[in-house]
Amino acid sequence: MERNGMDTPEAAFEEIRRAISERDYEVFRERVELADLLDVSYDEATEELARNCDRFHVLYPQDLFFQFGEQNIRDYNEKYREVHLGFLERFMEAYFGGKIKMPRSFDADPVNSAAYAFQKIHGMMRSKVKDVVQEEDRAEMTVEISGNIIYRKLIGSLTFKFAFARDGEGLWKLRKVTNIRELTPPVLDIAETYWPKSWDLGISF
Repeated sequence: MERNGMDTPEAAFEEIRRAISERDYEVFRERVELADLLDVSYDEATEELARNCDRFHVLYPQDLFFQFGEQNIRDYNEKYREVHLGFLERFMEAYFGGKIKMPRSFDADPVNSAAYAFQKIHGMMRSKVKDVVQEEDRAEMTVEISGNIIYRKLIGSLTFKFAFARDGEGLWKLRKVTNIRELTPPVLDIAETYWPKSWDLGISF
């Protein structure tokens, strides 16, 4: 893709946003360091879930995940790390691959069910850059993501802080989410509210 003028973190974020809307996986992968983003987010989220296991067990007593202690959470997520990250990769491939029809059920096709749900929700979401702090080849961007009147009850609004950095060719890329600790409780609450109950018995990917 041709780019006019000097690249900026804001330009990178706009390309990511446009790539998601237009399902341009090539541009999305060019602007996002996926391996770093997913690996670091997975590890940091696992640690937050483990450290707060007792509190989450009180809040969600029906969830077996929090009934066996924090070390169990670390061990479980390490054991199934490749399965979970593989699911995310297949989800992105399904979403960016084209128009998705609604599967018969979550159980029958979890990957396409997740992609279909994201396809519906994405059109109802809005994102707004609130702040950018840049120091030479690194930047942190604060972005508020909220739903329209239909989906506001689903997620309310979530504030993400994204770390960007230039690559060797001077291109700004999204590297990680820097506020996983703050995001874990509200994202978990959404998951606990809308997670298909049948998945608690085991998911086959």
